Amino acid sequence: MKTLQSFLNYRPSADIIKNNLGLAYLKLDLDVPYKQMLTEAKQVQTKYVKHRSTDKLFGKFTHQGWRSLTLHGASSTTTVHTNKKHSWTEIADECPVTTSWIKQNFDVTGRARFMLLEAGGYILPHNDREEKNLGEVNIALNNPEGCVFRFLDRGNIPFKPGHAYIIDTSNEHMVYNNSSEDRIHIIIHGNIDPDLLERSYDKSYYS
Repeated sequence: MKTLQSFLNYRPSADIIKNNLGLAYLKLDLDVPYKQMLTEAKQVQTKYVKHRSTDKLFGKFTHQGWRSLTLHGASSTTTVHTNKKHSWTEIADECPVTTSWIKQNFDVTGRARFMLLEAGGYILPHNDREEKNLGEVNIALNNPEGCVFRFLDRGNIPFKPGHAYIIDTSNEHMVYNNSSEDRIHIIIHGNIDPDLLERSYDKSYYS
């Protein structure tokens, strides 16, 4: 019986969850003050800039209606990866609830950005890296009915307002906002607390 109980008590470590299970996404066990964060995101919406507008897909097509604004990075309008020094931008000062929540829950080492997809906009299939693991955190401040985030080979992430997922963007993915409302999420690049990762996995698969 002790041996059986040891099997029942087994849980994978954070490192295994992140790097070895092949998960496309995992819902994080976090309370997100998404209504206040969405209000802040909308208050600075006139400052958003086009994101990855020079991407060429299938020879000619680009993404449509994809905009971003950086809270932590090289500058508020530098929304793509760069090796330049990262710090909190002036946008972080304008969004105190959002910034405080991010700092409380994550060790941000890379970018932290508002990501907006306009009504009717789309992000064509692409992957962001080759290394396979759970890495980026994607938080839905809203997610209009008809807006879908799809891994081509792994299905849809069931986003709802206030849901946070850690995801593996080495998988090819796309987004289509088939609604009349702009979609606003936050993407964070940084370190995640192992306890949060293990708690989230336990809640998703063992509760």
